Amino acid sequence: MSDRTTSDLEHALKATPECVPVERFAEPLSAREQQHVDGCARCQSELALWREFEESSPAADEGAAVQWIVAELGRRRGGEAVAAARSPFAWLTPGIRRWAAAVGAIAVITSGAYLLSDREPAVRDLSNPAASYRTNRLDVRAPVGDLTSAPSTLEWVTPPDAVSYDIEVFEVDRTPLWRTTSSISRVELPPSVVRQLLPGKAVLWEVRALNGASQVIAESGTQRFRVALTGSTPKD
Repeated sequence: MSDRTTSDLEHALKATPECVPVERFAEPLSAREQQHVDGCARCQSELALWREFEESSPAADEGAAVQWIVAELGRRRGGEAVAAARSPFAWLTPGIRRWAAAVGAIAVITSGAYLLSDREPAVRDLSNPAASYRTNRLDVRAPVGDLTSAPSTLEWVTPPDAVSYDIEVFEVDRTPLWRTTSSISRVELPPSVVRQLLPGKAVLWEVRALNGASQVIAESGTQRFRVALTGSTPKD
């Protein structure tokens, strides 16, 4: 809840010298008092709480407890005729009633502030499916690691829902060597690229799978391979 809203709420519920005491609600109000109540949020809240307190009927299990309290008070006061009160709550003094009304008003204010400030988080808009699509790992077949000869193809595992692929080949410093697209899970390297796969030279490549909406659904990450030097034993 903003500071301005809090300030407005506190101002509306702040007591003024013209506010009508709670105990006056049990008697007819003067024209001046009624006019003030009609325009005062605090007095209207207290009046509503007072009416609810005065007019409500105790629950079935509440009556026995109230009657016990009345009897106990009567015993302690030497048998005063509190049991003859017109309602189970009539024994309360105006001061206690005013306190109860004040507690109720505070509860109303606190509940209102909580409801205004503790709103549930807004549901995130999923109207843009491209922004919410989860990217999976795309597994590659070859080439990876040290090789005995220059490869002529790049191959990977076909992920579900893939309809096309973006493929890129780089130098180790990310300088582009070649880029293409494919509709199947393999692609032939052109002779111009194969000629650059010299012994001892490391090369990087990546492939991304796209669905029918051209959304990237799986990525291989950066893969590395190298043609072994003549006479060297390739690593596993």
